[in-house]
Amino acid sequence: MPSIEETTPRDLVAACRRLYASIDRLDTKAANTVGVSRNDLRCLNILADAPVKPSTIAAELGLTTGSVTTLLDRLEKANLATRERDPDDRRGIIVHPTPYLFETLGPIYSGVAREIERIAAEYSSAERKAAVKHLDDASSAYEVVTSTGDE
Repeated sequence: MPSIEETTPRDLVAACRRLYASIDRLDTKAANTVGVSRNDLRCLNILADAPVKPSTIAAELGLTTGSVTTLLDRLEKANLATRERDPDDRRGIIVHPTPYLFETLGPIYSGVAREIERIAAEYSSAERKAAVKHLDDASSAYEVVTSTGDE
């Protein structure tokens, strides 16, 4: 790794690629742990924040409603999600994560969070601020290219 003084924009791109490859390997491990596909895991990530409507899952994952129905069938069979009536719309459905989801995948992801916090505790406040800014900027770069199709 180059010294901070020698770091170039290309070094940041290389570090991002390494980070994304590491995240990819962790997500593969998590998906294999509960026996789901990576796309199913993406759905579970959405559910980790709050229960959602199937239409939200479809929009976030770029899937048809039929594909979401099949995906949710798999997640219910694996005891990772449940569908319940929407209390605000008797015709609607809300998808909830199950406790089993958090029991099985929680330790994997919380272990990473603890390690990041341990490492970040060694950074100065300015270094943490710069790291957060870079990660936010990198996320924005992906979102811009994803939404516009630019390369």
